[in-house]
Amino acid sequence: MVYAIIDLGSNSIRLSIFKYDGEKIKLLTNKKVMAGLASYTRNGILTQEGISKACTVLNKFKIIIQNSPAKGYALFATASLRNIKNREEVTEQIKIRTGMAPEILAGSEEARLGFVAIKRYYDINDGVTIDIGGGSTELVVFENKKIKYLTSIPIGSLNLQNKYVKNIAATKKEMKKMRKVTRKALEKLDWERKKYAELYAIGGTARAVLDVTKEFFEVPSKERSFTDTNLKHIMKRLCSDDSLEYKAVYKVVPERIFSFCGGIIILNEIVKHFGIQRITISKNGIRDGYFWDKVVHQLAEEKRKAVDETREDFIEDANTSEM
Repeated sequence: MVYAIIDLGSNSIRLSIFKYDGEKIKLLTNKKVMAGLASYTRNGILTQEGISKACTVLNKFKIIIQNSPAKGYALFATASLRNIKNREEVTEQIKIRTGMAPEILAGSEEARLGFVAIKRYYDINDGVTIDIGGGSTELVVFENKKIKYLTSIPIGSLNLQNKYVKNIAATKKEMKKMRKVTRKALEKLDWERKKYAELYAIGGTARAVLDVTKEFFEVPSKERSFTDTNLKHIMKRLCSDDSLEYKAVYKVVPERIFSFCGGIIILNEIVKHFGIQRITISKNGIRDGYFWDKVVHQLAEEKRKAVDETREDFIEDANTSEM
């Protein structure tokens, strides 16, 4: 089975085409466009320019899917549509202009699917998972391999930076404000306050921080983890009065210059809040979780029901013939 998944996010729009052979999942195609839809939101409303941007990308992805071996597709939206006031209008325009109907994921469902992706590929026990998107951040606390708490916070790398950073590079005052806003959101969580050594992160912000870490520390190219100490060092560079210090960071991830500072501040505050010591960046994300949970499992369930119904019909026919 080959299937396509499109993730309509606040910062990027991504297309993944997966192949499932009954045992393993293989990623055949992975495309990304930094659409920055959160930047096209005015007073909680996605503008016509933003809608057109989304439709242009979706139509390009549609052509890729049509020219691929994919037998079906799913399109889901996260905070990009979940957090806007005109989501019904936007959804309808997307349907008309692309022929595709987006499923809007609830924040809790987005968090759960991220956990599904991580649990499938990592041997986890206790810890925290995080998905820092452009318009929201999803958190899961898990113990004994099971979810204990999960939530979605309407603060993401792009909307946080758009709101509090006037120019391209954030000032110390602006960074302080972003830290304060993020900290307050975390303090509102009605969760038991515990320390967890491990954090598993998915999403573009997390991967960008990993790239910066590899640039400044002796981290092997194939390594997927870094420490809280590494993170603190990067934060110090971003807060430096020496422009060469923070420019060196942005040179590593120039495509995220309008969201990286907001994203790493969110990550750093979460690391401090839970006492995290090691951050592991997952190769797999919500699209993997969606494919496994909503496509593979659903098909398996449909086949199981079909077998059960066939068995019931057989038993009923057999009983009837004996009468």
